[in-house]
Amino acid sequence: MSDSKHDSGVPSGSTPSIASLEKGEPATANAALAKFTPEQIKKTWRKVDWYIMPVSIMLYLASYIDRANIGNAKVLGLSTDLKLSNNEYNLALSIFFVGYVVFETPSNIILKRFSPRWYIPTMACLWGMVCALFATVNSAKGLIAIRFFLGFAEAGFLPGLVFWMGCWYPRSMQGKRYGLLYCSVSLTGAFGGLLATGIHALDGTHGIPGWKWIFIIEGAITSGFGLIAFFVMSAYPADAPWLSDDEREIIHLSNESDRALKAREGFSTAQIYSAFTDWRTYVWSVMFLATYIPVYSVVLSLPTVVTGLGYKGTSATLMACPPYGLGFFAVLISGWTVDRYGKLFYHYAVGIVVTIIALIVLMAVENLVVRYVMFFFVMFMFVPISVMWAWLSSNFAGTNKRAAAQGVIFSVGNIGGAIGAQIYRAEWAPRYIQGHAINLACYAVALAAGALVWWSYKRDNHLRDQAASEADLGEGRPDMLGEDLGDLGDRHPRFRYYL
Repeated sequence: MSDSKHDSGVPSGSTPSIASLEKGEPATANAALAKFTPEQIKKTWRKVDWYIMPVSIMLYLASYIDRANIGNAKVLGLSTDLKLSNNEYNLALSIFFVGYVVFETPSNIILKRFSPRWYIPTMACLWGMVCALFATVNSAKGLIAIRFFLGFAEAGFLPGLVFWMGCWYPRSMQGKRYGLLYCSVSLTGAFGGLLATGIHALDGTHGIPGWKWIFIIEGAITSGFGLIAFFVMSAYPADAPWLSDDEREIIHLSNESDRALKAREGFSTAQIYSAFTDWRTYVWSVMFLATYIPVYSVVLSLPTVVTGLGYKGTSATLMACPPYGLGFFAVLISGWTVDRYGKLFYHYAVGIVVTIIALIVLMAVENLVVRYVMFFFVMFMFVPISVMWAWLSSNFAGTNKRAAAQGVIFSVGNIGGAIGAQIYRAEWAPRYIQGHAINLACYAVALAAGALVWWSYKRDNHLRDQAASEADLGEGRPDMLGEDLGDLGDRHPRFRYYL
């Protein structure tokens, strides 16, 4: 394979035909799929989208609102009623991620051992109930304690959801699906602020403060979403009663051709162990940590930071909403272009560079209008996250290894939540230059770590193609159909990494 093919981020052989599946075009590279018409193939993926994406977005939107609503509640009375000091509030933000981080890796292994079908909805119901119980809190200590249990109840949800979606879609279809999922985070900032402001209108109803109503109503909504998920989720394509035999075969052949993803793969301790011995697992962990710190710092603190521009109370929560709109469209567009053009590392790097420029301007400029506009461009911080989900899911082969690796990587990344909660400290108001500088340093680390992973994947692809050519096997193979990766997973000489 030439270097230009490597640079495109498209592995040998199967990707063009797999990408064409979604459009209903003929599957020329995969003879096994040629017996299906383009319309059958297109209809199948459209059906999968309608079953997988709404429930995924619904649950993920709820999870982010439930962890970030404390920022809106703070400026709407929580801090005053509980007489919170700055340190107590920052501790309440950070403690969430202690339980989250500790249980995240075991949770993803448990999910693989049993079934996403039951595990993910159960988590949603549990953390929704914990969120509603925030209404019982009357002291700083109570707030800190319940934030810990919220994190414990929600631990494992996100890597579990990303793992589950990765079991349905071949790699060249994952970019815009993960982009669509992750842009719901930007909706959290916009919709979450509007929802909190609207719910706060209940202030005093039945003697309950408005900020407590925020937790009650949003927690009840989440538990309701969890109950809905019980009825609509299917663990894997092989278990989906809403698929016909032909539709199930299309999905299985597409995934098997793309990365030898079998219809059913049993629990394997050897594959799980391989996730812990792969050095890239730990570089990926650094990438997640370095990008999650800035994201969490902004999501948790933007209403407070906006008060530094002269806005107060509900005005602060409302003015924190518009910047998320640009983040929403940036993530959607990047997801589409990832699937269309590949080049995952380039998408990752562009998102980071735009955010770095915005942070530098925020540090250097005093004009309030310019600083507010820069918060729109800071929202490009969401782009590398959604790209990493697709990139990570594509390059860890073997569902057991992928489940374990994603558990570890997301766990380390979510330490960024504990750190990010401390970035925009009250004593650094109103310009928060120190907080912007910390986030700037994080992105420099993320860019270097991402470049290392990209280079290693490119090098391995080249060496595997070279070895295959020397053995007169051609450059790789046209697809992975029928290949048994075994415990080697992505270390198998036939496997090609996405770049």
